Amino acid sequence: MARGGFCWYVRRDQMHGRWAPPHGRTDPTDGTEEAAVAREVREETGLAVRPIRKLLTQAADTKVKTVSFWLVEADSAEVRLNEESSEFGWFSLDEARKLELYPGTKIFFDKLAAGEIKL
Repeated sequence: MARGGFCWYVRRDQMHGRWAPPHGRTDPTDGTEEAAVAREVREETGLAVRPIRKLLTQAADTKVKTVSFWLVEADSAEVRLNEESSEFGWFSLDEARKLELYPGTKIFFDKLAAGEIKL
C-alpha cells in the first residue's frame, strides 16, 4: 500500500452514514474474485490495486450472504471518489475501530486487533 492504513469511504444514502471499505459483488465478466476486488476498488476510489490475499470470509450483515476482506497493495494514495462515494479517509486500525461501522466490519477489525488475523 502506498500509504499505511485502511482506505474507507461512505455511501451516505445507501449506508446510513456508516463507513466501509470499498466493496461490491463479483460480476460474471470478472473471471476471478481477485479481478472483482481490483475492479470494485478502482470504480469506487480510483485506486489501482493488486489483491495480495483474502484475509477473512464471514457471514454478511447486509443483503449478500457473505463478505470477504482482502489485503491489497495500491499503486498510489490519490483517491478519486465517484458518485457512489461521498467521503474517504485513511485510518489506522485504532482509528478505524472507532468509526461507525456495520457489525460485520467491526468484527473483522476486532479480530485483526486481537491478532486473530495477520496482515
